[in-house]
Amino acid sequence: MFFTKREKLLLSIILILAIALSGTVYMNLNKASAFITGTVEESEGEKTEQNEDMDTNTERLIGIHIGGQVKNPGFIWIEEGKRIYDAIKYVGGVLPEADLDLVNLSEKLRDEEKIYIPKKGDAMNESVIQSDNRIGVVDRNTGNDKININNATEAEIGTLPGIGPVLAKRIVEHRNSTGLFKTAEDIRSVSGIGEKRFAEIKDLIIVK
Repeated sequence: MFFTKREKLLLSIILILAIALSGTVYMNLNKASAFITGTVEESEGEKTEQNEDMDTNTERLIGIHIGGQVKNPGFIWIEEGKRIYDAIKYVGGVLPEADLDLVNLSEKLRDEEKIYIPKKGDAMNESVIQSDNRIGVVDRNTGNDKININNATEAEIGTLPGIGPVLAKRIVEHRNSTGLFKTAEDIRSVSGIGEKRFAEIKDLIIVK
C-alpha cells in the first residue's frame, strides 16, 4: 500500500498531534494527583497541629487536701505546677491566726498530699523550717489530719509543733526499742515530751 506525499504529510501531522495530546493529558493527570496528595497531607498536618494544640492547652489537675488556718479547708483540684501560695488563694485565703512564716509558700504542690497551715504559737523548730522537710505538709499518703506516730517517719513527726528533728529521732528510737505506742499519751514517756509539749500535739497524733 502506497501513500501519496499529501497523505504522508497528513499522517505525520496527526501523529504529532496525538503525541502532543498524550503528553498534555499525562502532565495534567500528574498535576491533579500532586494536588490531591498535597491537599490530603496539608489536611492531616492541620489535624496534627490541632491535636498538639489541644494537648498543650489541656492542663493536668492534681488533688490535694488543705486544712488548718484557712477559710475553706477541704479537698480541691488544682492545676499541676501550682504552689502552696496558689492553694491558699484557691480556698479563700488564711484566717487571722495563721502563721505563714512557718510555711514555704513558694513550694510546688504534689498530688495526693495534705497541706496544713499552722496557727500562731505553733513553735516549730527553726532547724526543721530550714531543712528539706515540706513544712505545711502533714500527711501526703492517707490525707488524714493527724500523724500516726506508730508508722510515721522522722521527717513527718518532725513537722509537729514543738518537735523538730531531735525529738522526732527520739520518738522513732523509743518506738523501735520498746514497741508501738498503745495510746497517744504514751509518747510522754519519750525524753523531752513534757505536759506542755504533749498538749500542743495531742490533737495532731494518732496510734492506729
